Amino acid sequence: MQAAIKELQDTVIVMAHIEKRQSEVLKDLAEFRIRTEQNLAGITDKLNGLIGYMEGQRPH
Repeated sequence: MQAAIKELQDTVIVMAHIEKRQSEVLKDLAEFRIRTEQNLAGITDKLNGLIGYMEGQRPH
């Protein structure tokens, strides 16, 4: 009985560590997603500005 209790306790500890690590990974992914979206928004703004500039340079 003691061995079974110890095994369950060890399993709970391992599961807690796994959950903690998964939470950290999800947090990292969320932060990466935010940075990626900000970078894409900046690139989009620059491309739109370049397109507008080039459209203004075309001979009519």
